Amino acid sequence: MTKKIKHFPHFEGWKQDSIDDVVVGMERFVMVNIYANVFNPPSDREKNDAIDCKIRSLHWILPKHLDFTLPSDNENSDRQLALAQYYLFELNKKRSPHDKIACIVLCCKALHDLFNLAHDKAAGADELLPMLIYTIIVAAPPNLYATTQYIDRFLPPETLTSGETAYNFTNMCCALQFLENISPDKLSLSAEEFDHFMEGHSSHLEEALSNKFASGLLDNINRVKDCEDKVRQLQSYHDKLRDNTEQLQVDITKHKAEVHKSLADMRAKFSSLEEEMAKLLNS
Repeated sequence: MTKKIKHFPHFEGWKQDSIDDVVVGMERFVMVNIYANVFNPPSDREKNDAIDCKIRSLHWILPKHLDFTLPSDNENSDRQLALAQYYLFELNKKRSPHDKIACIVLCCKALHDLFNLAHDKAAGADELLPMLIYTIIVAAPPNLYATTQYIDRFLPPETLTSGETAYNFTNMCCALQFLENISPDKLSLSAEEFDHFMEGHSSHLEEALSNKFASGLLDNINRVKDCEDKVRQLQSYHDKLRDNTEQLQVDITKHKAEVHKSLADMRAKFSSLEEEMAKLLNS
């Protein structure tokens, strides 16, 4: 598409950045309109639902199980963790591949900034990946696998071959693969402990909740979910109002037609009456 636009007379002489913006805008317009037909197709749904379920079942996992520690408690750390979780939730709301990948990049950037609060070096893949895995577990955003498949299918291939976007997307895919195939040998705990927690014995959950970072994230998640519930209620109210308005419009149109018909009938009868009266007067 980019090549075709370059040769289109209207865009002759445009800078590459401007052409890229046009392409993204066109892609966003198209994908938003076909989103319901191409996102999470039947071929993805079983695996997507299984991974969603697996992520929710891992709520007991702590940073220590992934061999990393969160920075010391401070306001900036809370903010970066909340930001990373927020961008994961935003993923499912976006419709275009570019908007979805932007959320992944911003999520990873927030985790990089979190790492930098306690270290003098930038976070590499070995540091970023466990933090990303943990954030995914705590946030438990829906349709994460379907989202990665959607991005992989519809984002221009060159976007995912190099650069920051490709690096962060690769980390997201690796995190999902880790979670899908998680096992005791990949965590810092015994097989017995792993089975114990997977069976629903969540004594570690109290420890997780006592951790301010984890509880802060869970509080943010609950607030976001409450807001989403209110949005859904408002949407439902809006839909009902729209349906009622449409029905009212139909009723008004029908009533107008009936009134016009009644008036036409009355005019016809009145005209007929006038004719009969005229005949009587003339006779």
